[in-house]
Amino acid sequence: MPLVTSSNSTRIWNKGIAMTIFRASFQHNDTYAFRGHPVLTENQQVHQELVPDISSTSHEGIHRCDSCGELVSKWDEPLLGVIIKKRKFDISITYDGVLIASEMFKSVYAANNLSGLEFRRLPDDIPFLAIHAKRAVEFEAERRKTRFIKPCQYCGRFESVVGATPVFLKAGSEVGDHEFVRTDLEFGSGDEKHPLMICGNAAAKAICDAKLKGLDLIPIEEDGS
Repeated sequence: MPLVTSSNSTRIWNKGIAMTIFRASFQHNDTYAFRGHPVLTENQQVHQELVPDISSTSHEGIHRCDSCGELVSKWDEPLLGVIIKKRKFDISITYDGVLIASEMFKSVYAANNLSGLEFRRLPDDIPFLAIHAKRAVEFEAERRKTRFIKPCQYCGRFESVVGATPVFLKAGSEVGDHEFVRTDLEFGSGDEKHPLMICGNAAAKAICDAKLKGLDLIPIEEDGS
């Protein structure tokens, strides 16, 4: 799959199609927002990018289901004590699914009149901000054959939601040219579950032109990507 544009930072992948919306894929910043950092063997460290270890103790005060332990207020937690370990990225993700942006990302976002994101400064790591898309678009789970594994009868959440790509959005879903949105479903297992981030063509171009570090942008076709 050839690159449309490349640098040592943002990459946009071309599949020979008219690119209108993109799915973002993020680098991990070697940070946990809701748990302590576990002591890992060398072999475990190799697999952290694919299957993050979530065996360490949860931080005090984090709201979890009393039955299954799932996060119940994930996007409203104050993120106290979070210090970003890998600090070279302009946008990155914690092992438990929180998107983190630099001041550079926020400046590019404002300068290009991009829209759709909420920014919350990390209270104990001022140079960085947590970001979350305000608007959700519906993911077509039945068509994608997404699997919902081990539901909790108490809170209604699932231990795992598997089957995010290729991306199928429901008919009529719209993403503005300068907009960032998220899927209504969150994918992954345990604490790491998070929605897909999707953006319009102008937003993707602005990020790539600014050579922001930490993400790849993959075009979404009508039949998935």
